[in-house]
Amino acid sequence: MQPTTINNAEHFTLEGPFGWPVAAFVLLLLLALFTFSLWRERFILGQKNTVLFWILRAAALAAVVWMILAPANIRVETATTRQSVAIITDVSGSMRTIDPPGTADEIHWVAAQYGDGDYAAIKAADQAVVAAGIAERHLQTAAAALTEHQRESIVVESTGAASAALDRVRENVAAVEGQYGGPVSQNAGTRKQLPLASRISKSLDGPEFETFSKLAAALSKGRTPSQKGWRESLPDLQHRVAGIRRQLNELARDVAEEGTQRAGRSTTNALTSFQQTPRLTRATRLLASLHDSVLTPLQEKADVRISSFDQSLTRVTSQDDPATEITSRLPAADEEGNIKVNQIGTDLSAVLEQLNRDRLEQPLAAAFIFTDVGHNRSTAVNPRDVAADLKGTPIYIVPIGNTQHVRDVILQSVFVPNVAMRNDDIVIEATLQAHDCEGESCFVQLMQDGEAIDQRVVEIDSGFATRKIRFEQKMSEVGVQQFQLAISPLEGELTDKNNFDEFEVNVTRSDIKILLADELPRWEYRYLAQLFRRDPKVECDELLFQPRQIATGRRQESGTFPTTVEEWDQYDVVILGDLAPNHLSAASQESLIEYLKDRGGTVVLIAGSSAMPQAYVDHPLESIVPVSPVADDQKGIADSGYAFHVTEEGRDHNALMIGDTDEATRNAWNFVNQVSPIYEVNDWRQPRASAHTLISAVPHGTLDPEYAARQNALLCWQPVGRGMTVYLAAPDTWRLRLLRGDRLHYRFWGQLLRWAIAADLSAGSEAVRIKSDKSRYTSNEPVQVVVRLTDKDGVPVVAEGLQAVAKRDDDQQSSPIVADAEIPGQYRGAFRNLAAGVYSVQAVGADVDKLLQDSEQEASTASFTVQAELPVELLDTRCDRALAQQIANITGGQVLPPTAVEEVLSLTNLEPEVTERIETTPLWLQWKYLWLVFGCLQTEWIVRKWKGLS
Repeated sequence: MQPTTINNAEHFTLEGPFGWPVAAFVLLLLLALFTFSLWRERFILGQKNTVLFWILRAAALAAVVWMILAPANIRVETATTRQSVAIITDVSGSMRTIDPPGTADEIHWVAAQYGDGDYAAIKAADQAVVAAGIAERHLQTAAAALTEHQRESIVVESTGAASAALDRVRENVAAVEGQYGGPVSQNAGTRKQLPLASRISKSLDGPEFETFSKLAAALSKGRTPSQKGWRESLPDLQHRVAGIRRQLNELARDVAEEGTQRAGRSTTNALTSFQQTPRLTRATRLLASLHDSVLTPLQEKADVRISSFDQSLTRVTSQDDPATEITSRLPAADEEGNIKVNQIGTDLSAVLEQLNRDRLEQPLAAAFIFTDVGHNRSTAVNPRDVAADLKGTPIYIVPIGNTQHVRDVILQSVFVPNVAMRNDDIVIEATLQAHDCEGESCFVQLMQDGEAIDQRVVEIDSGFATRKIRFEQKMSEVGVQQFQLAISPLEGELTDKNNFDEFEVNVTRSDIKILLADELPRWEYRYLAQLFRRDPKVECDELLFQPRQIATGRRQESGTFPTTVEEWDQYDVVILGDLAPNHLSAASQESLIEYLKDRGGTVVLIAGSSAMPQAYVDHPLESIVPVSPVADDQKGIADSGYAFHVTEEGRDHNALMIGDTDEATRNAWNFVNQVSPIYEVNDWRQPRASAHTLISAVPHGTLDPEYAARQNALLCWQPVGRGMTVYLAAPDTWRLRLLRGDRLHYRFWGQLLRWAIAADLSAGSEAVRIKSDKSRYTSNEPVQVVVRLTDKDGVPVVAEGLQAVAKRDDDQQSSPIVADAEIPGQYRGAFRNLAAGVYSVQAVGADVDKLLQDSEQEASTASFTVQAELPVELLDTRCDRALAQQIANITGGQVLPPTAVEEVLSLTNLEPEVTERIETTPLWLQWKYLWLVFGCLQTEWIVRKWKGLS
């Protein structure tokens, strides 16, 4: 049925200042005058001229009268538009939840389905509360219309609707009184409900409400109310209704509590069976009941749009059984009952946005949403902002489900350093959350390769508990070490899929070879030299040029930098300070770059005021510097100093883990930032596109610190072939020693060096090496794999037709790997949409087999873990009644119990909207009538002149 029907009607009208009687009288009077005047001149004019002049004057006079009457044709186009009502059911993943008994207002849902008999009082009390809320809203609208001098029709309509709602409140309260005043009331609990209902009923029969009923009746009939000061009384009456509504809420709670107790004593307890149903079943049952009793008859007056939603809104096409169609649309689950992550989520904003679009096409009288209000679409617009656009279209939300966390134990997070050196003692810190597990114990195990190596017992002493669990482990073997954390499931918890986590630690060898070089013994150089001399895991060669040359270790004999790749390859990490270009020759620079690209080395550049890196413009070293100069207006020294700003990438980076735990790391960096700000940063701090910024130097007092952070890199790095360059824009890491000794300084450089030498670490032989870019992935994240092939002399190998094969249990998936255009002998591939699990990956192909055969080595494998991405939708299934109330308040709706939907529909104005378009076509406003008048008069004048008549 078309929502709008159009009827056209036409009629004739006179819009002039005089009507037909006056015009006819004037016309006859003037005609008589003209006749008398011409009659007197008949002997002079002659009979023919007399008749001609009379006809001319009569015609002119008729034209003038016609124009004065201003006749017009009126065309009236009447458009009658049916209003619509939206009924929307949430079908998201959390709607499959079965709430614990007694936590989700089950008695109201039972009363909505079995509204008569034992549950009639509950339904009547709920409907009284909702009707009072509607009356309060209409009174507020009427008072606002009077204050703002809006149309009188708004006041009339609002007062009439408020009066009708108050009548329904009286009827519902009377129904409650009837239930507790008759034979049903043989219970001591009724002594509480009956007096309260009687007091409310007495208040509603008071003189102020009687006066308001008369006022509404007078306004609806178009009469002027006889009451004095009725305009000023509306706000007072609104507050009075609000007070009665609070009493009604108390009555409804008491009636529901008594009904629950009575249902528990019943032999045929419908409440118990109802408690075993999922949320969606409750919603579809309510929809089916409403469809049969209310919605089908309602369609004769208004359009009923039934829809379902999760991440988007979908209209229901079935007119006979919409509940069954909604159930059939649920996303399919696998054998274990799991649903794909991308099919799980709730987007309330999408629903409200669609309602806003729909009401532009057809008037929307009201919308009813059956949902647990679990808005969790992070990319969506705030539903409160969308609701503001719907102001004037009431949104009624029927909340479903428990407002508290369902019983569950969650392994919230695991903090562990991803890189360690052999014989390091690492700390593994896990965060555990427990809901509704008070007085119980959790058993947490730390496992390595599936074997338990440590355990903790966690006591839970509250309904919502967060606990930190700490394990210490010595890394005694080099390689990738796989660990697992598992919490033993508790009986009755929501899911055990969030009780487990898997992680790995990349353990490097226990010795690091370093070249430390600088022009002058700056503070940074001195502290680093002392630090490395004391560390038994570090073998450090030093090279200093001022004030006297110092060369140790491999540099002692030559006193200069290496000039070949083989010489540079003697070091794992090269640290270059504020060196003048004349000490670092072009040959050394070129071989250093080749060492980075082909051998996977690491260079740390520590900027200075004299040479590094600004003196290396147009030198080979410039090509590997990860920064460029900042704009001229940002150069110089900030008077207030610079604040550390650890970037989002830096917060989780291994190089910055200077504390035993995640929290300790954050506190350590914050402490340094507060007690020792930096006052000078090199002008070369604009990160290049390929750079990764870990720490930024933001001038104090910057209006936009995020923007400034992106423009001012203090610590950054960039890949250079197989290796990388690390850049420090200020020689100030020694500030980590202030008030804390050398512990933080040692941890920073220790973690930086561990990360540097582990960055090129991969599994496999010397001939075939393979690695993934990360050790852990989520289920929707692509897995990047890098394979490196070299012959027995270390020369990169060119190969074709290579594949990477990822295996998990009995399943495997392959992906082609192609040559890296920038790095000879290196190949890249990617896996997508891998299922959750632990995978081993290896390279296969004829060239790989030949290399392994020539080197007499086994096939190379690497491992990674794909974790199932548990959506917030299933981890937090609480019903967000606060958000529901905010949306309802913004739009002028309410949060409804399921028993009150029918009541709201009966009190909603569903009369069609009628608009008229009047088109007036003047019939006199034409030049021909004016020409007729002038023509008649001019003709008489010409005839008189021609014949010499006076």
